[in-house]
Amino acid sequence: MGGLPVPGPLRSLLPGGLSRQRATAISGGIGSLSLAMSLAAAGTDHGGWVAVVGIPHWGVVAAQDLGVAAERTALVPEPGPRWAAVVSALADGMRMVVTRPTAPLTQRMRMRLQTRVRQANCVLLVLDDQWSEAAVRLSTTGSRWHGIYPNGRGRLARRELTVHAAARSGRPAIKTVWLPDGRGQIAEIAPTQLVQSWWSGTWGRWNQIRLKIEDAGPDGWVTDQQGPDSIDRRTYHRHDTQALRQVQEVIAEFDYLPWRDSTSLSQRPAHRAPSAAATARARP
Repeated sequence: MGGLPVPGPLRSLLPGGLSRQRATAISGGIGSLSLAMSLAAAGTDHGGWVAVVGIPHWGVVAAQDLGVAAERTALVPEPGPRWAAVVSALADGMRMVVTRPTAPLTQRMRMRLQTRVRQANCVLLVLDDQWSEAAVRLSTTGSRWHGIYPNGRGRLARRELTVHAAARSGRPAIKTVWLPDGRGQIAEIAPTQLVQSWWSGTWGRWNQIRLKIEDAGPDGWVTDQQGPDSIDRRTYHRHDTQALRQVQEVIAEFDYLPWRDSTSLSQRPAHRAPSAAATARARP
């Protein structure tokens, strides 16, 4: 009757795992279906089965990348008005049921369904904003795709997603993860180290610009651009040369501004130092 394990990057949000006593609810939003897929992976571990009910756009390949075994996934995309009866029947043979209600439910019906699923020792994961009896309510915000550079080139490679958890008992928690990462999986975002920092313009003016290059370890390299015109752009790159090129392009575009190297020598890491190409573009 213990909780079902969750992926490593989400353990701080769900330290007890997915409850078998009460449903876990995911509020609708960008990235909510990907979050449901990542949690469903535990349902097919060690020979278990997962039923997906009332979600016709469930992506089998995307779910498989996140660890859900396709050969042990039962799909019921259109359960009709007897949605609750379908979920109740499937709970007997499943470790987890992932579902979105397709028919109106009263509070009494929701409680009866939760009792039925609990008796079957099955986890109920519901994509619904109105499931007030849930043990934990999850939601997603701050969806940001990476891979398209400011010049319009590239391809969508990975998404930065912030997950919020609000439990019935306990304090709310928040975690930002890759979902998906470059391999289509869920992953931690690596901490960064400042490598270069450039500053130009006057504080409070539209042309005030700050540029940073950071070493993100296994996540590659990061360029952080703030300004002009309130632009806030954070881009992940596979190679340091791509990060340097973006910084050079910004400096060249605003070459009439006085650029200054604002990197503290004490902040420079001793490893993976980039080339001095950006310095050649800078103005004294």
